[in-house]
Order: sequence, then C-alpha cells, then structure tokens
Amino acid sequence: MQAQQGGLAYTVIHPDELRRRFAKDERFAVIDARSDDTYRASGETVVSAVRIRPGDLARRRSEIPKGRTLLLVADDDAAESMALGLLQDGWTDVYLIDGGFEAYRRAGGKTEPARL
Repeated sequence: MQAQQGGLAYTVIHPDELRRRFAKDERFAVIDARSDDTYRASGETVVSAVRIRPGDLARRRSEIPKGRTLLLVADDDAAESMALGLLQDGWTDVYLIDGGFEAYRRAGGKTEPARL
C-alpha cells in the first residue's frame, strides 16, 4: 500500500510480505531509527539493520545508500514524517512496516540482537 503526501509516496508493507521478500534474498537497506527506549526495550532489530538514532538521522543521511529499496524501522508516531523527509531528500523507494517492528517480529521476521 502506498501512502502519499505532497506528491511523495512511501510504501507500507505487510510484515508477512516483507518476510517473504527477505526469504527470496531481496536486498533492502535497513535503517533502525526507533527511539532509544523502544530500541532498548525490544532488544532486537531487523537483520542487517544500521542503527541511526532519530535525532541523528539528518546528520547521518550520507550513510544511507541511495538507489536501493530502503526499509525504515521507526516508532509509529515518527515513521511517516521520517519517511517523507527521506523522500524529500532524494530517496525514491522508502518502505515502512505495517504495524512496525513488533508486527514484523510477531510474523516471524528474522531479527538479531540490538547493539546496545
């Protein structure tokens, strides 16, 4: 499902579909930009995710690869604005997980320990 605002669109992907696409070795650049509290409380992240704190996202954008599908893992209250900001800055294929990280984890998505 695509969501649009101001002519920019990001994609909301169902956790089961994301899990299937990972299983088929589809490559995503994964950024975990959840708050420190949420990140620490879960103790997990999506496999191969790069941890960028929400407050550091603007400063560290040069570390986020362009030209690849970007999966953004963020807190529900901030995910949309972060995705739209990335689109405005030139990323063209930004995905958010429907239901967030916990929905992905419950769907059996592969995770690894958070790097605290």
